[in-house]
Amino acid sequence: MKKILFAAALFAASLCVFVSGADAAEKLKIITTIFPQYDFVRQITGGEADVTMLLRPGSESHSFEPTPRDIISISDCDMFVYVGGESDDWAERIIEAAEESSGRKINVVALMSLVDTVEEEIVEGMQEEEEEGHSHGEGFEDSDVKDRPTFADWKGDWQSGYPYVLDGTLEEVFSHKAEDDDSKTAEDYKKYYAEGYRTEFSRIVLDDDTITYYVGDKQLARVKYEYKGFVIMHYDDGDKGVRYQFQAVGETNGAPKYIQFSDHNIGPTEGLKHFHLYNGNDGFEPMLKNLENWPTFYPASMSGAEIAESMIGHDHEEEYDEHVWTSPANAIKIVNALTDRLCELDKSRAELFRRNADAYVEKLASLSGKFKDVVSAGKRNVIVFGDRFPFRYFVDEYGLKYFAAFPGCSTETEASAATVAFLIDKVKAERIPVVFYIEFSNGKIADTISEGTGAVTMLMHSCHNVTRDDFERGVGYLELMSANVENLRKALD
Repeated sequence: MKKILFAAALFAASLCVFVSGADAAEKLKIITTIFPQYDFVRQITGGEADVTMLLRPGSESHSFEPTPRDIISISDCDMFVYVGGESDDWAERIIEAAEESSGRKINVVALMSLVDTVEEEIVEGMQEEEEEGHSHGEGFEDSDVKDRPTFADWKGDWQSGYPYVLDGTLEEVFSHKAEDDDSKTAEDYKKYYAEGYRTEFSRIVLDDDTITYYVGDKQLARVKYEYKGFVIMHYDDGDKGVRYQFQAVGETNGAPKYIQFSDHNIGPTEGLKHFHLYNGNDGFEPMLKNLENWPTFYPASMSGAEIAESMIGHDHEEEYDEHVWTSPANAIKIVNALTDRLCELDKSRAELFRRNADAYVEKLASLSGKFKDVVSAGKRNVIVFGDRFPFRYFVDEYGLKYFAAFPGCSTETEASAATVAFLIDKVKAERIPVVFYIEFSNGKIADTISEGTGAVTMLMHSCHNVTRDDFERGVGYLELMSANVENLRKALD
């Protein structure tokens, strides 16, 4: 967020010095965020528009952040095309800032608005983040963990969730969880959260380096802390987590001397909805061993009912799958919709755009037919991904089943032992010959499954982005997906 705000401010200051070239003004200026829409627009316009992709070739799309130059380009473009999901929710803020600063309405197209979308799903064996503070189910490289030396991320006024366990406010949460998982009753969940949320502190107020503690309505102490680094937690089930540690400076007057923050993040962040504050007076080590008590704090502005709603929503918040382009049938719909918009913006080239689009759609339809033939001729209809799975629309289109390590928009790179074991067993049981990984993946999970089963690893390209060499050679969606046809044929054989 801070980078976005800085970029927006710099955009406003730089607007007066940005001058577009005369040649560029003769053609539409189209800005796209990632590769699929870049290639679609490029195919439609056939060189008769200036098309720019913000994501640098070879970069990971889920970690993209716009630069001040990108924002200036967006403000000056004739059409801005983005996905429209959570991974690029920054775009709406940038568009608003660009429109306010430039005084003009920007033509915006979101791919997810052009087709029917589906929610991301968690299939059997797939790893997902758990709500409990002591086990997050997060896979990450240890080297990716960043220091958080101040209370900046947790700054503010927070209340404990424990009183709401005791007064019955969270009963609906426990009932909801019991309905989802019948291995525990609502009463079991209540006992579990009563121990997990248990704390004597009803409220805490954090500044940059101090915490003011309250017991009931009375202030107990105001304590200054200094940062003591982080600890990466490795749990018995293969999950990982991070705790950020601080030690009190001077007297604590009844407040804890040692504290650890855990909030499902591995670096600086903003907009936290809750966090867990482990605390004690006997050093950090006892807290690291205590996995039963994880005091949890919510914004003081939230009511008990809102906390209950948040806890339920944390389990079932609707997240729509963003990877709409991975189905060639969807790609056809997207191309047709983009063509209509481009023809409205440049009527002088409309006939050319439609001819290009018709020819391209014909090739997409042929591609789709090849996938249908491969699936129809296959000996099986199950595929396995030792990776994220951005192909939900693809498998829905062709009637395939799948198993994978993570959902499509997961940022995780390391799976739990349980997830890997499940996928190995699935490959063995189904005698699956190929385990897929996606572009720009480290491939570790697929390699592990391969070593445990004898299955070969192969790339299934989701077209998020391409390498610098492929970009310069003009490789497009059709070429990447055509390679997928052959690899899918081997996986289903």
